[in-house]
Parts: sequence; structure tokens; C-alpha cells
Amino acid sequence: MSTIEEAYLLPQSVPWPCAFTRIDAVYVWTQGGYQVSRDPDDYPLFLAVREVDRPEWERFFEGAGLPTADERQPREDLDGPLQVVLESRSELEIDTVEGYPVTPLDETLEYMHENYAHFQSAIRMVEEMYDDRFPRA
Repeated sequence: MSTIEEAYLLPQSVPWPCAFTRIDAVYVWTQGGYQVSRDPDDYPLFLAVREVDRPEWERFFEGAGLPTADERQPREDLDGPLQVVLESRSELEIDTVEGYPVTPLDETLEYMHENYAHFQSAIRMVEEMYDDRFPRA
């Protein structure tokens, strides 16, 4: 795998469902408008997958030269800058934004609120972008 851009497209080339989650869900929901903790030399992709499909995902990414793990691995333990953090789930809810599979907005907002210090401005951005999804007071 040569580029970060290619890594984002790679999951869409297989038959198993997945959804970008955590930091990547924020990136997708903001349509690339918000990035946090991203270093091109140490770049994990966060992907939610179904438990039953996990072995296939691991083989797929291994074949693409990308290591997988349950949690982010230290850069010094990897051969390259990219890694895929797989979050196994018994069921998977998927929304699509600009063609990218992503965890639902409410789940992404919950993650953002849990990590408020990192995502304060992204929360405002998402609320403005998806104003029609939020109830009026």
C-alpha cells in the first residue's frame, strides 16, 4: 500500500461490509474538513467490521501489506506508516457519506463528546453540516 488515499479506498473493493469509525468516522462525516492526531508517518485507519468477517479482513489487509490489530500499535513496532485498527462487532450499522461507509452520525457524535477536548470544533462543524438531523429546541 503506497498512499493514505489508497488505504481509504481499499475497504470498498471487497464484498464484506465495514464502516469507518472513531477518528475516521469524524473525518468522513466532516467530509475531510476535520482531522485530529494524524501524522502521515504514523497513520492508523479505524474500521468497524462484523465479527464473522474479521478473518477475511485480516487476510485481505495482510495481502495488501497492511498490519491489523484491535488497538493502535506503536509506530516503532510497524514496518510502514499505515495500520488498520479493526473493531469487531456482532452487528454493523452503516451510513454512507460521499460514497464512504461510516458508522452512524449519532454514534460518531457520542465518540466525539467522549473525546471532547479533541473534537470540540468538529462537533460544531457536524452540527452545522447536518443541521436538519438535530431537533429544534
